[in-house]
Amino acid sequence: MRFKNIKIKKNNQYGIIEIANNKNNSLDHITLNEISEATKELNKVKEIRCIGFVGSSKFFSPGADIKELEKLDSKKAKKLKLFSKVDDLQKINIPIISFVEGYALGGGFELALSSDIIIASTEAKFGLPEINLGLIPGIGGTQKTKKFTSNQNVKYLAMTGKIIDAETAMKYGIVSQIIPKENFKEFTLNFLNTISSKPKKSLQVIKYLVNSEDNLKKSLIKERQEFYKLLDSENKKIGIKSFLNKTKPNWK
Repeated sequence: MRFKNIKIKKNNQYGIIEIANNKNNSLDHITLNEISEATKELNKVKEIRCIGFVGSSKFFSPGADIKELEKLDSKKAKKLKLFSKVDDLQKINIPIISFVEGYALGGGFELALSSDIIIASTEAKFGLPEINLGLIPGIGGTQKTKKFTSNQNVKYLAMTGKIIDAETAMKYGIVSQIIPKENFKEFTLNFLNTISSKPKKSLQVIKYLVNSEDNLKKSLIKERQEFYKLLDSENKKIGIKSFLNKTKPNWK
C-alpha cells in the first residue's frame, strides 16, 4: 500500500512510521488512517518485533487539522467514523514506541498515548488544548492518559489546555526517558534495536498482560460520543474562529 502523508522505514526486526504530513504534521483523518493501516501492515510481518512512531524535530504532531475540524459536525464525524482507526492500535500485539522531539499536542499527544512507551527529547512539549477550541480530547486523551498518570493530572491537562515540558511529563509518569536533542535520532535507533533484540513472544505477552483492561473500550466510546456532540456546539465555532484569527474566545 502506498501512503501520502507518512513514510515507512523497515529494518530487519523493527519498523518506523514517520508522520510527514505538510509542514507541521497535523493529523487529518487521512493521515490517522494511514498511520493505522501502516501499523497493521508492519504488525503482520513475522520478523518485525516493534514499531517506532516519529515526527519532525519541531513537531511530532500538533494534533487535528483545524481547518478540517472547522468543517466537521457530529453527523459528518459519525459518517467518517472519525478517529476509529486509531482505536485499532489497541489490536497491535507488538510494542509501539513514540519518539517525541517537538510538540505533541491534542491528537498528536493522544497518538503517543496510544503507544506502549513514550521517549522524549529535551525539547519535547505535550498538551491537551482541545478545550481552547470549545471541545474535549476525542482520541482517548481523558482515558489513555490515566494509564500513565493520576486522574488529577489528567484533569489539569484537559481542563487548562496548558502545554507541559518533557520534565513535567516525566514527573507525571507519561514519559519513560528524556534524551538530549543532539543525541535523539541516534538513541531512537539504538532503543528500537534493543527492544527488537528481545524474543517476540515475550514482548507480545508482556504487552497483553500490562494492557489488560476490561473497561477501557467502553470509556473510549463515551469520550468519542461526547466529542462528536461538541462538534455541533457554538463554543466549537467560537474556539476555532478565535484560533484561526488569533483572538481571545468569548465563550457562550
